[in-house]
Amino acid sequence: MPDYAYKPMGTHESALGFVRWAMVVVSLGGAAQAAEQSQSRAEIERTVARLLASDRAPEAAAVLEEFLKTNPADPQILFDASRVSARMGDPRRSASYAIEALRAGWMDDKALDEHPDLASARGHESWEQVVKIRLDLRATGPAPDPARVPGSTREECELGPSATARTSLSAWLDRFGGGRYRIEPAARLNLLVASSIDREGLDRTLAMLAKLADALTQTLLERTPEQAVLLVIATPTDAQAYFKDPQQAGLYEHRLRQLVVRDTGSTLRHEYTHAIHHGHMERLGQRHPLWIQEALATLFEDWERGPNNEVVLKPNLRTNEAYELVRKRKDLPWTEFVALDDAAFMTAAVDHYAQARSMLLYAAEMGKLQEWYRALTKGFGTDPTGRRALEQVFSAPIGRIEEQWRAWVMDRGKIDATLADGDGVMGISVSGVADGVHIDSVQAGGPAQRAGLREGDVIVQIDATEIRSAGDFLVASARRNAGESLAVRFRRGQIYGTIQVRLASGHASPS
Repeated sequence: MPDYAYKPMGTHESALGFVRWAMVVVSLGGAAQAAEQSQSRAEIERTVARLLASDRAPEAAAVLEEFLKTNPADPQILFDASRVSARMGDPRRSASYAIEALRAGWMDDKALDEHPDLASARGHESWEQVVKIRLDLRATGPAPDPARVPGSTREECELGPSATARTSLSAWLDRFGGGRYRIEPAARLNLLVASSIDREGLDRTLAMLAKLADALTQTLLERTPEQAVLLVIATPTDAQAYFKDPQQAGLYEHRLRQLVVRDTGSTLRHEYTHAIHHGHMERLGQRHPLWIQEALATLFEDWERGPNNEVVLKPNLRTNEAYELVRKRKDLPWTEFVALDDAAFMTAAVDHYAQARSMLLYAAEMGKLQEWYRALTKGFGTDPTGRRALEQVFSAPIGRIEEQWRAWVMDRGKIDATLADGDGVMGISVSGVADGVHIDSVQAGGPAQRAGLREGDVIVQIDATEIRSAGDFLVASARRNAGESLAVRFRRGQIYGTIQVRLASGHASPS
């Protein structure tokens, strides 16, 4: 989608002019028209968020009303119109939009009951009709399928079978709703998405997942699952309540067709790989051992396209963990490792994840990964552990393959993910959030402050590298020299910008 520059609009009419310009749809046929509408909807969401952040509710209302002329049954936009009407002091119109949103399939009851923008409308007599109609709709059966977006083509916007994903979405909204999530399908990925991040962040995330899906289906797993999967990009508060382990960043539950993440970086790539792999196992009627499931998921945490469009699997922080395991001779012999049951594998999860990834990364670099996976699935009934498939494709006993792997690990070494004396630094401390890293503090007079970064900004990209987690930031920041200039893209509220930061000399933290 074009990255249109945002220019403040001073009047109600200028807002309408923008919408009419953004929504021009030439006669290019159904699919092209749907794509243009989808793009304009994303731009509308960005514009409305910016206008509301500037307390320009009348202009936001004009934008929404114009969009609804051609997309009258979009539940999210109808709900937004209800919020904006309430903020403008029009509770009757707010109630009318809320009712239309419910009839169009709005599912987030907590948003209607708790969203602060609707507080004034909820106190008005007209809101009683909203409550009544909602009760009637809930009593007569399930809401319309939110996997369907009115105004778009069936081919582009309908998911595969989505009953389980929709049930999981209803349960999530019952617990964590309240208007914090925007619900939409991503049919290309067969995902039903509940997102807590802004439009640009979500667009970048879905584009990343589309590339990952292509890589996975091109190399190993054939296609995305037949049944739709719910993807929840959770708010920090909801993630804290949902995950039992505060260190856990993501979870895919196949029986629920539900994938929940804190960040949209390696965690999401890991869990989405699980979802596609589970779909493939289901089609095959196989359940691969946990070491294989986690090896594949960790393998695609970090990858890129090579010069000939081939899939290149990259070393990451788990590479360093595997190196230390081998150096200290704490890795498990492969004969034991491939035979671990689920419980035994999880007793030392960090170590076992690192070893599993390293084993398959070695197979990939030797050109054996695809051949091994095909041998595994073909001979699964005889040997489900993957050992025989390894010996078959390497034409060697497993002990000899292990020896070669250990030598390869030591020869490859570790990636640089540390700050040494003299390395370039920005002068900030950060923590991970869903769409990047949050700047927690800025050194007075340091490079970041001089460039214009502030506490509270969210860094989403450094040079050509997208930043989606604290780990991404760590790797992208390592090995930088004092005096080097970085292009840093950041989000400040709903507004994005890019600045140049000239690094200063840093000092290693004491060990």
